[in-house]
Amino acid sequence: MSRIRRIGISAAVWWLAALALAAVLAAGCAVQPVSTPAVAEPDDEAQTMAFVRKAIDFYEQNGLDATVARYNNVDSIEDGRALLLIDAEEAVVLTSAFRNLVGQFVGPGATFNMVQRIETATAEGSWRTSQGTNPETGENEPRRRVVVLHDGLVFSASHSLLRENVAAVTQAYVRQAIEYYQREGLDATIAYYNSGASVEDQFYLFLIGADDIYLAHPIFPHLIGTDIKDVVGSDGQELGKEIAQATEDGIWVEYLWPHPVTRFEQHKVAWAQRHDGMIFASGYYTGAPGLEQPAWRGADPQEYTVAYVERAIERYKEGGLEALLNYYNSVASFEGQWYLFATDADDIYIVHPLLSQLIGTDIKNVVGNDGYELGKELAKATEGEGVWVEYLWPHPVNLKEAPKVGYAVRYDGLLFASGYYVEVDDPAARTKEYVQEAIAYYEENSLDATVKHYNSEESFDGQWNLSLYDENNVTLVAPVLTRTLGLSIEVLVLRNGREIGKEIVAAAETGGWVSYPVPNARTSELLFAHQWAIRHDGLIFSSRYYNDQPDVAE
Repeated sequence: MSRIRRIGISAAVWWLAALALAAVLAAGCAVQPVSTPAVAEPDDEAQTMAFVRKAIDFYEQNGLDATVARYNNVDSIEDGRALLLIDAEEAVVLTSAFRNLVGQFVGPGATFNMVQRIETATAEGSWRTSQGTNPETGENEPRRRVVVLHDGLVFSASHSLLRENVAAVTQAYVRQAIEYYQREGLDATIAYYNSGASVEDQFYLFLIGADDIYLAHPIFPHLIGTDIKDVVGSDGQELGKEIAQATEDGIWVEYLWPHPVTRFEQHKVAWAQRHDGMIFASGYYTGAPGLEQPAWRGADPQEYTVAYVERAIERYKEGGLEALLNYYNSVASFEGQWYLFATDADDIYIVHPLLSQLIGTDIKNVVGNDGYELGKELAKATEGEGVWVEYLWPHPVNLKEAPKVGYAVRYDGLLFASGYYVEVDDPAARTKEYVQEAIAYYEENSLDATVKHYNSEESFDGQWNLSLYDENNVTLVAPVLTRTLGLSIEVLVLRNGREIGKEIVAAAETGGWVSYPVPNARTSELLFAHQWAIRHDGLIFSSRYYNDQPDVAE
């Protein structure tokens, strides 16, 4: 492989992407909108809550073992309601009356993803609307679910919801966003609805400006700054042009789109409504989402890259050029960090789902900042033999350059390529090492010099950068989220109310880890940040690494 070299990418592209990332990661600082009551059958909600409260009472009177025994069988189902009991700390299913889920991990990345049932659970109970399984019929249908946190356990149950009520909930979600905009203004609306705090299971807002340019999209922020009219579904449907026809009265549009939790493509029904010239839109999904383990998780990255490219070639063989363009220029084609970039026989980009502005340009013109002709190296691929090229490319979380490996091969004259980010063998150890290097820098220089150096890009080492807080826990260094400078770390709160900032402060006293989920700004996968923090000379020195595992492996 060639040595790592820098890539010259338009500064404007990464500036826009950085803005999107900052909005996504600023969830803890965003003001949440006033809750709009969901449209549902009041009697049904009351009965579901009563079912859950009865289970809690049973637990209080008889203990955990008896509760598990009572609700771990089909006899406990009442009027289509079954209890799902989860250990909130361990994120493990304890009861499942109608499916064999007992013992399964339910966090992001698990085979059965129900993380929001833990994150959103409150003592009073919180409600969500999504697709689910009817415990009596086994059919997938719209369900209205309540999650209640009690004594470290999540008690949850749901009931069937009429399809028209799901539509009404969708419209209410959009109406809530419009009301938030009217109350808080455009900047606050963009910041909040680009954050994970705004996502409610299948519901999230995508906001389009009066010029039809994306302003907010918390699931696929790389769409921000692009024209919705250019969005084409994997089946060739020009769904973006249909959504752009939205009026002040609102319109419904049906199309295929990845589910925000599973990332598997499903049929979606979206409500789009213009207000002040802009389009406020959200939607619900129909059909059963895939819940199996993603194929890329735990796979050998080099082998998976080759397999991903070969699947793209097979799609081209079977469906032709149009099928290739439709699918691989859509977000449905993302598989974790993998996506396709492809050129025609003249080396002109025809596929790039992340940087659509590259389409129509010559890949051979991609030149690194040091003069390395990366594009020409990729273009050397032949039909008989692919090529591997190692280079630096913006990391999916902080958008700063990190080692990446690309693979390219030709078929029928076309160039097919994909790649993966190089992982450090022991990222936890490297994180601690990076923090110790920062402490040494501080000891050798001064606080002012440390603040200046680590607030600059030259301090970055791939995905690693420093966060520094003073003796009052006020942020001194935040090179990615500069808007947090001068703010106390203690104000950072996740959407489920978890006071992540206070956890970081507590961990720092003796040196410790804090792990939490973060959206991946450039791929289709939910990541975890693993943040190491330690106090030194009254200051908190901290850094983090990212992967798809919920816990630190040391």
